Amino acid sequence: MANKKKTIGEVEQELYEVRQRQTINKIKDTPTKLDQLPDPKKHQYVSFVKSGVRIVACLLGFAGMYQVGFLGLFLAELIGIYEELV
Repeated sequence: MANKKKTIGEVEQELYEVRQRQTINKIKDTPTKLDQLPDPKKHQYVSFVKSGVRIVACLLGFAGMYQVGFLGLFLAELIGIYEELV
């Protein structure tokens, strides 16, 4: 059986087809429902709330209310966990 040499055009066509199949596979793996995508506005809002709680907690700590300040920092961490789930 003789080896058939491929022309540059045939090689380019094969490479194009491989890239096209890879792109199609990537598209199939992406979520198609919008409700599966994260909501950037809600994430930003929760992030602002978390930052506000941290600032207030630090101010309370500076004022000498250490227990309340630490409680605020703990609450901010819980909000941070929720933030990542949004």
